[in-house]
Amino acid sequence: MKVKLLYTKAIMILLFLFAVVNAHAQSVKIENDNFRLKVDTQTGAISSFFVKKNQSELIGENQLEANFRICLPLKDYASNYIDGMEQKPVSVTKDGHQITVVFTGMKSPKGTYPVDLTYWITLHGDYVSFKAKLTNHDSHPISEFWFPRIGGMTGFGNDRDAKLAIPNYSSDSRHTIGLFQNYPGSRGLGAEAAEWSVDYPGMPMPWWDIYDAKNELGLYMGYHDPVCRYSTWHTYLMPDVTGENDPWFTKEQAAGKPVGLVFSHVRYPFIKSGETLESGEFIVRAHEGDWHEGSQFYREWFLSHFPFDKTDSWLRKEKTWFTSIIYQPEDRIVTDFEGYNQWTKEAKEYGINCYELIGWDSGGLERNYPLYVPEEKLGGHAGFKDLLKSIKARGGRSLVFNNYNILDKSTDWYKQELHKYMAQDEFGNQGIWMAWGEGTLLARRSLNARYHVRSSVTSRIEEILEGYFLQLVKDGASGFQIDKLVVGTSLDFNPLNKLKPDVALCEGLVQAIDRLYAKCLEINPDFRMASEFGLDRLLPYFDVGYRNSNRYGVSTLRYVFPEWTSCQHISAPRDFKGVNGAVLTGSVICVEPDSYQGSLKQPIYNDLANYIKEVGRIREILAADIFLSRYHDDQFASVLEYETPDADNQPASAIQRTNPGEMPGTKLVQGSNLKPSSALIYKVHENLKTGRQTLVVANDAADTKQYAWEFTSRKVKQVTLYAPFEEPKTVKNGEILTIKGNGLHILVEE
Repeated sequence: MKVKLLYTKAIMILLFLFAVVNAHAQSVKIENDNFRLKVDTQTGAISSFFVKKNQSELIGENQLEANFRICLPLKDYASNYIDGMEQKPVSVTKDGHQITVVFTGMKSPKGTYPVDLTYWITLHGDYVSFKAKLTNHDSHPISEFWFPRIGGMTGFGNDRDAKLAIPNYSSDSRHTIGLFQNYPGSRGLGAEAAEWSVDYPGMPMPWWDIYDAKNELGLYMGYHDPVCRYSTWHTYLMPDVTGENDPWFTKEQAAGKPVGLVFSHVRYPFIKSGETLESGEFIVRAHEGDWHEGSQFYREWFLSHFPFDKTDSWLRKEKTWFTSIIYQPEDRIVTDFEGYNQWTKEAKEYGINCYELIGWDSGGLERNYPLYVPEEKLGGHAGFKDLLKSIKARGGRSLVFNNYNILDKSTDWYKQELHKYMAQDEFGNQGIWMAWGEGTLLARRSLNARYHVRSSVTSRIEEILEGYFLQLVKDGASGFQIDKLVVGTSLDFNPLNKLKPDVALCEGLVQAIDRLYAKCLEINPDFRMASEFGLDRLLPYFDVGYRNSNRYGVSTLRYVFPEWTSCQHISAPRDFKGVNGAVLTGSVICVEPDSYQGSLKQPIYNDLANYIKEVGRIREILAADIFLSRYHDDQFASVLEYETPDADNQPASAIQRTNPGEMPGTKLVQGSNLKPSSALIYKVHENLKTGRQTLVVANDAADTKQYAWEFTSRKVKQVTLYAPFEEPKTVKNGEILTIKGNGLHILVEE
């Protein structure tokens, strides 16, 4: 009996040792000072993704390990998914710091398919790269390719506090999205778990950044591909959201199901038999600091592939525009070319030399696109040319409003020919929502308005647009403001476009704009363009974005690419805050009196017009410091509100309300009572030539505020303080400043 027991124990020990050895043999490992990765040889999935700088294991739930997913739609089964975890790799090999995984032939519950996949996971210093080569030999096209997939994420750091920042279209990025706590998604129809995703284009740049604040460590997740493709950053929260305040299930609540995130980068290649998708690099990089630091890695990659220089651009140097819509789509003429010319003369009195002209073309704004010829009711071609000539003679510049791939669905031209060029899905449709009206309530509420559709970028569309646009340059247009490009990117299956659907309105659109811009420059080498766009790949062509800022926020593009800036739109007669916001973010002030329908020289706009003029004067003096500068967002400075001991007892009637142009006072206060303030908004700029920093502070409140300021990246003994309508003055470090209601301070390092 004793011998038998010893024998049994020996067998158990041998089995245990075999299991340990076998488990070790079932994975290959790559490691350096920053990461340790293990890949399961039985599946090709990442079984361990360890970040050494904060001792974080990204794969916190191994039951959710993932590798890839492919959708190969069949004629009678569109949702034919090939799950990578159900495939057996031909090989998983390691060579230095690179792991290569090879699959040949794929299977789904519906059958077996001749699809081949090789992917590479490579360790480069402080980042890991993923690349793939997917070849289809099947008669059905591959519609979706999910790779890489990082499955089983339960946090970044030692808890679930890490937050996600994504690049934004019209506001600063912030780490506010709680993937590991307040998951923003929910379970939709057909989804296998709670789901949340973001597309590029949609995001203006193709990256995410997760920040572990306790360890001051960021995790950059970006797609670096020289070809601009439509793709999706996708997450599943398994098994679902709870429906309670904390969307994440505990182990006990999950009833035996694994809990965690599965991240996927999804592309839509639609490769047919014999075709191959060779992906760009998907990067996972650990870095110190938050997204401000992480995004610089993307900037470096972008400029190495798509360099641009705007130092010679007159448009990038224009700090203020005047703009009007002179002919509305419901046949209302606001003014003609002569009337608009007078408005530009009046705008010049307030220091404005750049004028955007909207509603100048056939039928007015939002009509008859793409028929871009001067409207006869406004003065025709001759009146249009005279207007541009008059503006130029006064030293001004004209920006002519147009669109690129937008078609008016209501015209005979569309019904007879242009419908053939509509961008479309696989079923020949397009989700139609683009309808803008102005002159009637029916139109403004989109109850009775002309609808627009995106066009595909075909040779015929390019031919039509170039014919009209090049004539505008010959007529004297200094530049274009190309509208609605922000809605111009999507998948496109139009059979007349020979590019792949994920490229047709991405890389295809970029290349079409490139060809147009080159031809415009041949006519006028000083020609420049702005646009309502949100795609980084268009930065080389557009010096200003039309709607990428909003009061005190601006697109993340402004931080990553300081060569570029956005417009801040000002229409209300006393929008001093909007003007201050433009100064904060280094944006263009785009002033549009009466919501694009009037002159700036009206009594009701008098205070605002003079404020714009004064702010323009200061910005001209400090152009290199706060407009043509490197924008640091809210980095490298601190602004704290100072409250006097009896501030809480001060009656409301005692609060001093002032105009924003009144000069602040200063005083040195001992034993300051300081606190953060939502009313005091600040941004930091850096002179690209001298390196000196400038702190811009705006008071969002109507009452006077006092504050303490500090540059946190260097010791600054004193600054020059600029404020509207006052002489500059020297302020020493430690002085408490008083800023009036709706006021503006500019503190320039000496």
